[in-house]
This record gives sequence, C-alpha cells and structure tokens, in this order.
Amino acid sequence: MSDVYQGDDYEAFDSDPEQSIVQGRLDAWAHLANCKGYAKLFFGKTAERPQARVRREVKAHSLCMLCAVKTDCRLFARNNHEYGFWGDENEESRHEAGFTLSSPIGVHITPIVH
Repeated sequence: MSDVYQGDDYEAFDSDPEQSIVQGRLDAWAHLANCKGYAKLFFGKTAERPQARVRREVKAHSLCMLCAVKTDCRLFARNNHEYGFWGDENEESRHEAGFTLSSPIGVHITPIVH
C-alpha cells in the first residue's frame, strides 16, 4: 500500500501514523477513516505549489473513493469550515457547494463594486 503514496513531494507513508492536526472534536466515525495517519496527503504544506497540490489531492482522492465514512467526513468539514481535503473535497469544492471558510485562502471571490 505504501508504494501508492510515494511521490516527488512526499516521503513514503509507511512510517508511524502522524499526530492529528485537526482542532476540536471528531465524531465516532473518524477512527474508521481510510486516511487515518496520512495527514500529509490531506493538508498541504505552507506555500504549496499548485502542481504539487494537484498530485497530493489525486493521492488523497484514491483513499477517499473507497472510504466507508466519506459522507460523514465531508459533512464535518462543511459544518466546521475546515481547511484541507475532507470527504473527497478540497476548500474550493466546499466553497462552490455553498460552504464557506472562516478566512478563505486561495478562493477567488469577485468583489461587489457599487
């Protein structure tokens, strides 16, 4: 399984699981998630290049596709205004679905001019 998660921008993901970087409480579904221990795929580095983000999110998508708790994960991110790749959605996807972020970074919003 770790061979799938190797790439130019990320080291192999066969090491010890990472500590959670999510603030707040996750519901009972979280321990069933396919992504547990692979936070680097779901949360980008500071100043991540667009090409690297696309590659990272394609790998994250491969874990989300078969995840039994994808819907719960997506709803959690939408309701809690989370950053990162949750439930097979990134920030832009959630924004387009009508779920805004607290401080949208990288989301292009056309200002209203009077």
